[in-house]
Amino acid sequence: MSIDTENIEILSPKNQLQLFGYDDYFNSFIKLFHKNKLPNTILLSGLKGSGKATFAYHFINYLLSYKEQNKYSTNNFTIHPDNKSYKSLCYNTHPNFFSLENNVLEESIKIDNVRDVLRFLNKSTYYSNIKIILIDDAEYLNVHSSNALLHALEEPKNNTFFFIIHNSANKILDTIKSRCIEFKFFLTSSEKKSILGNIIQQYKNDLNIKKIDDYYYFDTPGNILKYLKILDDSNVDYAKDKLSFISYLINKYKQKKDSQLLIFISLMIELLYKELSLKNNKKLNIYFYNKFKILKQINEMKKFNLDKNNLFISLQETLKNES
Repeated sequence: MSIDTENIEILSPKNQLQLFGYDDYFNSFIKLFHKNKLPNTILLSGLKGSGKATFAYHFINYLLSYKEQNKYSTNNFTIHPDNKSYKSLCYNTHPNFFSLENNVLEESIKIDNVRDVLRFLNKSTYYSNIKIILIDDAEYLNVHSSNALLHALEEPKNNTFFFIIHNSANKILDTIKSRCIEFKFFLTSSEKKSILGNIIQQYKNDLNIKKIDDYYYFDTPGNILKYLKILDDSNVDYAKDKLSFISYLINKYKQKKDSQLLIFISLMIELLYKELSLKNNKKLNIYFYNKFKILKQINEMKKFNLDKNNLFISLQETLKNES
C-alpha cells in the first residue's frame, strides 16, 4: 500500500473539534444529566484508540459550555473553534475542570497526583456549580494512588462528576470499578471504517481510504491513524517491501518502547505471511509454524518483559530467511 499524503499530524482527544460515533451514548448522557440522573462516577472502558477520551472531552465541553454563546452543538456533535470552554479545557485551565493523566515518563499515577485532585475538590467553583475530574489511563494508578482516589469516589457531591478512562479492565482495582457506573466502548468493523474515513478527511490529505487493507479494521480508529502516520513517516514502500518496513518498525520500537508498535509489528507480520502463503503454497506449513512462533514470542515479550534485543535479532533472522 503506497500512501500519498501531506504530513499527518495526529490531534489529541482534547483538541478534536468533532466527535464521530457513539451518538446514542452522548444523547443518553444528555438525558440523564437534565433529569439529574447522570452518575457522579463514570467509567469509560474499551480498547485504546476507540474514542473514549474524545467522547469524554466532548461531553465535558457540553456540560461546561451550555450557557456560552458558542456552546456545544448536539446537531452534529461539534465544538465551535471560538468555544471558550474548549480553549480552557485544552490548556487545563478551566476553573471547574481538572485533568489527571499519566505522565509518559512515569510508570504510574502517583499518590501526589491524586492529592492534587483532592485539593481541586475543595476549591470553589466559578461559572457554574459543576466540578469535573477527568482521569485518563486509570490503569496506571498504583495501589496507593488508587486508595487515595477511593475516598473521593465514596461520597461525591451532586455537582461533582468523575470521568475515569481505562484501557484494560484487568488492571484497575475492583474497589474503584465497584464505585463507578461502567460504559463499554465498542465499534463494529463498518463503524471503524466509517469513523476512520471521517477522521482522515479532517487532515486534508490525499489518502484513499479504499486502499487500506481490510485487516486494519481489526484495530481501533485511533490506533489505525497512528499506523498511517508511521507508514507516512517511514518512506518505505510497504506494498513492495514489507520486510524493510517491519525492520523499520522494530528499530522505531527500540527507540520509543511504545507498546502500540508491537501490535503494529504483529499486524504487519500477519500480512507478510499471508502474502508469502499466496505466492508459495508449498511452504504453507513452514510459514504457519514460523508465523505462530514469532507472534508467540512477541506476545510473551509484552506479557513477561523478556529481553527484547535478543528476541528482535532472532525475529529479524527468521524473517530474513523467508525472503
